[in-house]
Amino acid sequence: MVSILLVGKDPASLAVFADALSGDEGIKVSSVASRQQAWDFLGSNKVDVVVADEELADGTGLSFVRELTKRQPLINCAMVSPLDPKEFHEVTEGLGVFMQLPVSPGAGEAAQMRQLLKSIDALMGSK
Repeated sequence: MVSILLVGKDPASLAVFADALSGDEGIKVSSVASRQQAWDFLGSNKVDVVVADEELADGTGLSFVRELTKRQPLINCAMVSPLDPKEFHEVTEGLGVFMQLPVSPGAGEAAQMRQLLKSIDALMGSK
């Protein structure tokens, strides 16, 4: 089972994406609104993937991912960002972000993420 934590101040903007991910029996999706709630959740739950929205209730997704990379570098990260892909790459270089998501991602992006996660899993030799 893959555990995905969505972190964003507006859960409605990630609802279609979350529902599409949750439709896969091998994926469990949880949501929190703030950086602090994310740290609390991460402290007591195993999480494989964090999806950070552009804005959190108490900061930005980018600053959260920078901190996450330092504290828990083995968690895969994806981020919601309206930036041009080249600019996004420059801003997130070295953070291990495996996917850029558009603002208000939907079912198509959820399918892409599931495929990328399967590829990562295969590369890591997991079952």
